[in-house]
Amino acid sequence: MQLLIDLLAILTPYGTYSYVVMFGILIACGFGFPMPEDVVLISGGILSSHGVTDVYVVNAICMAGVLIGDGTIFFLGRNYGQSLRARKFFRRIISEKNDQRVASIISKYGDKVIFMARFMPGLRTPTFFTCGTYQVKPWKFFLLDGFASLISVPVWIHVGYLFGQNLEELEKLVRKMQTGLYVTLFAVILIFIVFKVVKKKTMDKIEA
Repeated sequence: MQLLIDLLAILTPYGTYSYVVMFGILIACGFGFPMPEDVVLISGGILSSHGVTDVYVVNAICMAGVLIGDGTIFFLGRNYGQSLRARKFFRRIISEKNDQRVASIISKYGDKVIFMARFMPGLRTPTFFTCGTYQVKPWKFFLLDGFASLISVPVWIHVGYLFGQNLEELEKLVRKMQTGLYVTLFAVILIFIVFKVVKKKTMDKIEA
């Protein structure tokens, strides 16, 4: 919550120019900038609840910032993946451990992880970069990432908009939502794994 308050203190004096600041921060988040996107989105909603910005413009600006940030890191991986991996500065953005972990997940579950990665802040950047190096088709990347963004971006913005006048209640709600989000994500992954296992056993029986 303190990070949210600090960001609001930075954004508020900019007035309507805060759109540009939020847009820039969200693009930077695509490169691993150490600020949760949720905090930026909620801040945009709070500013709108106080009349500093327009909630519909915030939705459009933040959606564009998220997709451009994600798309940039994806195309860097797609066009310069192998050469960037050889550079030291790259490891400051994506650690070798996270890079290997993501490669293992993608090789096991395919490009479906693009959708799930939008809800996993620590693995989002390396996932999108590695999907680029795996030459995932751009239309498929933006379809999956865009669909996930259409869920996450408006939700966090409107949470800030609806509860922006009461930060104490907002903090309680955000914690509940984050817990629910992780539980839901875990359930989806578990269902997907069970489906894959059942499908494999069924195919083995048919072939036998």
